[in-house]
Amino acid sequence: MDRDKAWTVEAVAERLGITPRTLHYYEEKGLIPEVPRTPGGHRVYDEDTIERIEHILRLKEALGYSLQEIRSILSTEDQLKAYRARIAEGQEPEHNVQMLSESVRLLEDVVRHIDEKMLRLGSMREHYMDRLARIRARLEREEEATKAIEFQDQKGE
Repeated sequence: MDRDKAWTVEAVAERLGITPRTLHYYEEKGLIPEVPRTPGGHRVYDEDTIERIEHILRLKEALGYSLQEIRSILSTEDQLKAYRARIAEGQEPEHNVQMLSESVRLLEDVVRHIDEKMLRLGSMREHYMDRLARIRARLEREEEATKAIEFQDQKGE
């Protein structure tokens, strides 16, 4: 894919299956950086921004995160990216240790949040599986009762 290509709002919205308003909203809320404009004032998106939007959508749809939770995760990821860049620049070892320690803490927070969400989802799933089992058992009893009545009706004819 051409990383230098500039995408219009409409093209990005169609590509990602979202509305142009969603794109504007993500920009307004700071989830994506301010998008460059054409001389006519139309927004244009680069591939990096589109990938960030795709990541936001995955967090929202796959994990059910709120936009506030997504903002926190994105902030963590941005901070980790900045740490990587600073470490690559050859910072003093004690600075690297400090940044790496903070990176570990940030990632542990993200993982803990995912684990908590999975635990809640597992609990919800268990609740619905119990309900499903009870309804299936009731359906089976009702079907047996219906068959017994039909059998009695056939015997009585």
